[in-house]
Amino acid sequence: MSGGAAPDTLNPKDPDPMVTIVTRAVGALLALAGLALTVVGVWFATHLGGSGTAQFTLHPPAGRPVLVSPEVLNRVDADVTVSATAAGSGRVRMARANPSDATAVIGGAQHVEVTGVDVRDWTLRSVSRGTGEARGLGTADLWRQQVDGPGRVSLTVRQAQAPESLVVAAEGGRLSTLTLTVTDKRWFVEAVVAALVGLFLLVAGVVALWPRRRSAAAPVTDPQEVSR
Repeated sequence: MSGGAAPDTLNPKDPDPMVTIVTRAVGALLALAGLALTVVGVWFATHLGGSGTAQFTLHPPAGRPVLVSPEVLNRVDADVTVSATAAGSGRVRMARANPSDATAVIGGAQHVEVTGVDVRDWTLRSVSRGTGEARGLGTADLWRQQVDGPGRVSLTVRQAQAPESLVVAAEGGRLSTLTLTVTDKRWFVEAVVAALVGLFLLVAGVVALWPRRRSAAAPVTDPQEVSR
């Protein structure tokens, strides 16, 4: 007697094709999310440094005072330091006050209002307002604090008296730059944590995407005798 070989059968260890597709799709999503989170975390950590210092800059149009709104000054719990530099031999004057008082002093004069920050290029967002001629800040009692001097002047706004506005103007020249600096060490820690979580997700996604070896099926033979 003679017998033929049994037909090939699927190895029970082979993964289900649908499960494989779903696993790889999830892996791709995890890898993309992890890569994005890692890049963002590393980027923020690099820019903030170990001290967690964020610095944003504006180059105001010539001859216009700058109004920094409470939405910027009092947006975070940390202290905010505003620095301004005059071009040439001009002097810089800064004054902080209640928002309504600062707006009343500016009136309808042409000015630049700082409305927010842009972390993509670390700049201050601003909009031009007013049509009249700008006037000096004066020494009215409405100002809670004033500083002035040649070249570069700085003023630190603390959050205890929020909300507040800050008016910056150049006398005998123009403002070259306006810089807002905020320091919070927690931001650096959060950036590092985000980068680590992103790296974990990236590795998990790559593992899910990595092709798995399929176990080779053992040959199946007819146990019957080939001949007597």
